[in-house]
Amino acid sequence: MRRALGRGTVRYAATRFDDASLSRLLPRWSAAAGCRPAVEGAGAGVEVVRRRSGDAAWLFAVNHTGAPAALPAAGHELLGDRPVRGVLHLPAGACAVVREQTPR
Repeated sequence: MRRALGRGTVRYAATRFDDASLSRLLPRWSAAAGCRPAVEGAGAGVEVVRRRSGDAAWLFAVNHTGAPAALPAAGHELLGDRPVRGVLHLPAGACAVVREQTPR
């Protein structure tokens, strides 16, 4: 069921979706709500969140998979104390926090 509420929309489903159904429905519902991923192409099993405060931004990434991942990023990776120049290489099972470069 879909219902407009205030400036948004509420969706209610009285069922437990299987993985295939969720994979089909969630992207469509997220796009309709104007949601976008923090990083395009992160892939299934790679969790990415971006936080901003004033003129600073941080990218938090967790690779829940058994394979390495590569994400577009630029800045300084705080946990490993290393620069990131265009691509963050994230080993299987690893996590990273990148203080992103922000335009001045």
